[in-house]
Amino acid sequence: MSAPLYERLKGYADKNRISFAMPGHKNGRGLNKSLLSLDVTELGATENLHHGGRYVNEAQHLLSRLYGSDKSYILTGGSTAAIQAMICGAVKTGGTLLAAADCHMSVINTCALLGINIRFFPKSTDPVFCVPARTDTIKEYITDTADAVIITSPNYYGICSDIKRIAEECHEKNIPLIVDEAHGAHFAADSRFPVTAVKYADAVCQSAHKTLNAMNGAAYLHVNGSLINRNRLEKALYMFQSSSPSYVIASSADIARDELTGENKWSETYNLCRSFREKIAVTGIKVLENDDMTRLVFNFSDFDITGFKVDEYLSERGIDIEAADLFNIVLIVTPSNTAEDLNALFGALNEITSSAGKRKSAAPITPPPACAKALSPQAAFYSDWREVELKNAAGFVSCANVVPYPPGIPVIHMGEVIGGEQIEYIETLSAAGAEITGITDGKITVSELSNE
Repeated sequence: MSAPLYERLKGYADKNRISFAMPGHKNGRGLNKSLLSLDVTELGATENLHHGGRYVNEAQHLLSRLYGSDKSYILTGGSTAAIQAMICGAVKTGGTLLAAADCHMSVINTCALLGINIRFFPKSTDPVFCVPARTDTIKEYITDTADAVIITSPNYYGICSDIKRIAEECHEKNIPLIVDEAHGAHFAADSRFPVTAVKYADAVCQSAHKTLNAMNGAAYLHVNGSLINRNRLEKALYMFQSSSPSYVIASSADIARDELTGENKWSETYNLCRSFREKIAVTGIKVLENDDMTRLVFNFSDFDITGFKVDEYLSERGIDIEAADLFNIVLIVTPSNTAEDLNALFGALNEITSSAGKRKSAAPITPPPACAKALSPQAAFYSDWREVELKNAAGFVSCANVVPYPPGIPVIHMGEVIGGEQIEYIETLSAAGAEITGITDGKITVSELSNE
């Protein structure tokens, strides 16, 4: 047999590792094992996800009822497909999208595809953890040129913005608010979680696979009010997703929704995470006080070790985490994790901190602010380009998003003038072991219009 990808993944699965990464079902623990038999195509007996009949419509009605939307959709192309459709339904070609500077790269890519201009408003940064902080208001950034606003809440680190207030500010200008709530599908599970953005925003996407028992690619899209062009949004969903949607993924999304409506284990998971946060304090690791109790962010800035190295050590001990950066690690805990998983994690972290020396200097390294945009994402994407060494790229206009992944937040945005701070930050991350997309063999693509 020669199926290298399958063999690699099968070998991984056979090790029964502990996962604090997505998907939420934790390597199949929480999945309905009969799902594979549902891998069918669009037949009279199975319906068409893109043109729903009785059963598709009922599933989406139940989804809408759970989250409180005017209308909801089950997607199989992840939150990326939802973001594409939401932007398409909110902004016409040539229009302007006002976006948080920490938006996901899919937002910029969508603007490049659709010929939409993008304008960023700044995000403050937590001074200790060096991660994007909450946004309480954007009123000063909403101008008559903005056709819609998009914001990520919760962000990758479990921090929520004041969506109620931001929605009110948008609606005062009669423009829609789009919320990327990809990491908050589980907020409906327990009243102690933040209120879902669906209650206030005009369009919201959620990645069911990130925290719920759904397969990769499973997502929800919710729409409210009349500020989103629903006809255009629905056509965009059909355009951007496969014409042969996976019913396995769609069914897992349906099951995951159903699990939230009955007795679920999120309350127990919430309590486990709260206790674990208190317990981990004895190790000297700093714990981010965020809005989502189950999103654990641990900071090692007091120790002579990077988050990347902690990730490596945990992996060697059979524990997978969601992400790492220079000083932090990020873990996603769901009901498919057990108390035994957290005990194993505690033992490993205690072992790591016991052997790691104290850091002599813990000066924070903050992500640089966005630079001036010279070209729209579409103009940059389609412009003639050439490659230059990243170290020599200051002053040029980038034709690519340069992104540490995860979390998928660009350091350099497509169409942006590249700055020295950005180059230095990327080089620091890369030297520490970060995976950077948008850079190949130390080179970045820049527009031939850069020097004009």
